[in-house]
Amino acid sequence: MKLQLTDKEKDAEFLFAVYASSRQAELELWGWPEAQRWPFLRMQYEAQQRAYEQRYSDFQYRLIVSGGQKAGRVATVQTDTAIILADIILLPEFQNRGLGSKFLQELQAEAGRKQLPVSLTVLQGNRARRLYERFGFQVVGGADTPHVLMQWLPVPGP
Repeated sequence: MKLQLTDKEKDAEFLFAVYASSRQAELELWGWPEAQRWPFLRMQYEAQQRAYEQRYSDFQYRLIVSGGQKAGRVATVQTDTAIILADIILLPEFQNRGLGSKFLQELQAEAGRKQLPVSLTVLQGNRARRLYERFGFQVVGGADTPHVLMQWLPVPGP
């Protein structure tokens, strides 16, 4: 697995496709026809982009590449006080292959070198929460809300 910076224009359709893949199961439950799904997904994707850009001044996606194929996207933001994992999505065909675990290991190693905590939010029922817990993330806020705030703290250096 490797990460590569995105070219927003060149990678725009792939970034959207990754986002859309993460919402397909939800939309299947709603029973919407394809003609309604894609405009809705595009609107939601664009709203997410605007929200990230407003919240994080230096936000940018990186592509997750595995075996020479684009497998997903990740957005991290480093501030003076933390590394924030804003978003990570793997295409369905690349899930359950250890790529998320490998990315988290690399992110924690980087955070450990910099002595910065890693923060993220995740939906209460999202199965990724169990992965974050296995990697030592703990709930630090929002336990009674749809999204919980989780944080991992590095071991203090010498």
